[in-house]
Amino acid sequence: RSRQGSGVFATAPPAHRALAFDPKLLESLDAVVQMVELRRVIEGEMAALAAQRATPAQLAELRRALAAIDAATDAGQLGVEEDLAFHRAIGGATGNPQFLRLLGVLESYARDAMTVTKGYESMRIDFMEQVRSEHRAILAAIAAGDGTAARRAAIRHHHNGEKRLVTSGVIRPSKAARTRT
Repeated sequence: RSRQGSGVFATAPPAHRALAFDPKLLESLDAVVQMVELRRVIEGEMAALAAQRATPAQLAELRRALAAIDAATDAGQLGVEEDLAFHRAIGGATGNPQFLRLLGVLESYARDAMTVTKGYESMRIDFMEQVRSEHRAILAAIAAGDGTAARRAAIRHHHNGEKRLVTSGVIRPSKAARTRT
C-alpha cells in the first residue's frame, strides 16, 4: 500500500477477494471448452429457476433478446452481444441478483469463448438454425414454467455447442463427450 509522504508498505492480503479468472483463460481451444462446461452447469440451473420465477415482463425481455439475436444473425453478424443479453435475461428471470453478478464476472470470458463458437457456427446454416432452435426451446420451456425442460434445453444447448466445435474440426471430443455419444 502506498501512502503519500510515507512510502510503500506491505500489507496482508484482503480477507475477501473478488472472483477472478486467469486472463490467460481463453488462450487455448481447450479453455473455450472449459468455459462451455462451466456455463452449462450454471446456465442449466438458471434456466430451471427462471422457469419457476419469470414474470410476464421478464418473459417479454427474453423474447426481445431472442429477436435481437435473430436480427443480428440475419444481418450477417455473429450476434455475440445479443446472445449474451439473452443469457443475462435468463439470469434476471431467476429473481436472484447473484446470478447476474456472477454472469457479469464471467461475461468477458464467455464473450471470447462465444466469439470462437459463433464464428464457426456462422459458417454453416444448419449450425445457425440449430442454435436458433435451441434458444427457442429454452425460452419455450421457461415460458411454460417447466423447470425440468428448461434445464434440459439449456444443458443441451451447451453440449451441442461443444459438438458443433468437434464437427467443425476445431477441437477433439472431450472424454465426457465421448461417453455421452
